[in-house]
Amino acid sequence: MKVLMLLALVLATRAEESSPEVQCKSVMEEAGLSRGFPINVAHRLHSLTLEDLRYYFDPEAPEDNTIPTVNFNLTKNAQRVLPNTPLFGFDSDFATQAMKHLDQVLRNMDKPNFGITNYSVLEQIAHVTHMAELWNSAKKYYEMLEEQAPSDELCGCVNDMDENGVLSELELLALKIKYPGLTSGRPEVPYGQPKGLAPLKEAYDLNAGRADPKVARSRRSIRRDDLRVQRDFIPIREGGLKPIIRPDAKAYEISYTLAFGKEIESLRPAEFERHLRNFDFSGDEDDLLVRAVEELQDGDQGLAKHLDGEEGWESWREGFKRMDDNGNFEFATFIYCKLHHED
Repeated sequence: MKVLMLLALVLATRAEESSPEVQCKSVMEEAGLSRGFPINVAHRLHSLTLEDLRYYFDPEAPEDNTIPTVNFNLTKNAQRVLPNTPLFGFDSDFATQAMKHLDQVLRNMDKPNFGITNYSVLEQIAHVTHMAELWNSAKKYYEMLEEQAPSDELCGCVNDMDENGVLSELELLALKIKYPGLTSGRPEVPYGQPKGLAPLKEAYDLNAGRADPKVARSRRSIRRDDLRVQRDFIPIREGGLKPIIRPDAKAYEISYTLAFGKEIESLRPAEFERHLRNFDFSGDEDDLLVRAVEELQDGDQGLAKHLDGEEGWESWREGFKRMDDNGNFEFATFIYCKLHHED
């Protein structure tokens, strides 16, 4: 009997080692793609337009490109993740991409359901400029891949967004963009704030640091009615109570963490990543929010300091500089495989 049990264990182990997931993990690691690959790619995807895709990577990129991105439209129950990076409609009268990006923000600055929740106009301009720099940094790696293409095996793994986690990370990021602080695990952190509030003076009350694990665990028992009460008193973009005044708000994080690449291994338990890949992001948004609050707590509290002066910019600037360049290589690999390798 013991021999049979040992044989069964060996066969099960071999089956696991030969599974597509394990094989892809090995193939991607050998190609220099890190555990942070899905987050790095999702971060660089979330505000990509077809105009940007064509400008930085491939002038012939089609509209049916299978490169997902986050919807700029934040209306409730609007599709959060789009299956194809769409044309935005940049103003072609402008000669530079910088002016087109500036126009992209300013011609939508009065729309209450556009862009990133809780970001001022200045912050949205800083954000799109930062994204353009990431895409420009990825461009050099894309051009290298055009000279020495990745293998079909690698591209097959890179393009499997369900298995490698890119799609679930993008879905999570779309939620955080729309409802910052939702996954913080802290009930006192509002996850929506009307646009137009004065920066800093009406910033989130984030206290200090990340969510206390004990607090996060205690929130697992939250009920749907509890969430409704919170949303009734702190409605999203509908006025209501003003956020707590915190002039001493702690140093900045964008509404999604700036810790990518190598740092991700110390911040994200593997168990969370596995759970995230199996999480169902479909269905009515109210139901989704309840489930996300309960099941996707990762301590991300959203925007802690507004870009309201030189001190704020220093925090943003240093955050931008901490971006791991390997993430640009990983993004270039993803874009190349998506555009040059059939799924």
